[in-house]
Amino acid sequence: MIFKTKGIVLKSFAYSESSIIVKILTKEFGVKSYILKGSRKPKSKLRSNIFQPLYILDLEAYNNPKKDLQIISEAKIDYDLTTLFSDIKKTTIGFFISDIINQCLREEEKNEELYCFIEKKIIALNSLENNYSTFHLYFLTELSEHLGFRPLNNYSPENQYFDLRKGYFIRSNPIHNNHLNEKDSALFSTFLFCENPIAENNRPITLTKEEKTKILTILINFYETHLLSPNSIKSHEILTTILH
Repeated sequence: MIFKTKGIVLKSFAYSESSIIVKILTKEFGVKSYILKGSRKPKSKLRSNIFQPLYILDLEAYNNPKKDLQIISEAKIDYDLTTLFSDIKKTTIGFFISDIINQCLREEEKNEELYCFIEKKIIALNSLENNYSTFHLYFLTELSEHLGFRPLNNYSPENQYFDLRKGYFIRSNPIHNNHLNEKDSALFSTFLFCENPIAENNRPITLTKEEKTKILTILINFYETHLLSPNSIKSHEILTTILH
């Protein structure tokens, strides 16, 4: 049976001489993999060039829970992301976000709230004209909430060490090494505080290149502690070079 759904492309790769396999986060079915037979042929009904990471598509597709690879019958671009892919800095952020999503969402079931969050963020990044040098940092903290391990900002003079395993600040220096020192903990707390738009006395902060790189490293380590394999994310190295 054919169903209609929106989908966000996570990853695609060539399969055989003329086909591709594409991994898509769909609004109706969660993460699904599709085979597009003959899509690299010149006269193909389904153009392979629209199945690029982060593209938001309107799909008509089969959904058979017993099969690992599904089939798409119709696909068209739902939202124009031209500005995202014509700005090198935005494109780099997009590539990083795509890498994170692809690593985190492997065999997810339907989660409409998560889908809507990611779609909204992609559209927001596409629309921004400036001041997006910390977009990826806030994206990581917000995504972690949807994935169930958002860091808690309970920093205080008594709780000065952020424990990456526990996900919150603790009173004494932990025995294990998976924690931040006092200086980095204070920086991370300041970032988390200003990230919350409804926090008391909230005010924007200006981060130096070194501070943005440090916070990104902290967040990557936090993800690796709770969900990802060590060193599975490489795109942040390109990101810091171009953006920070």
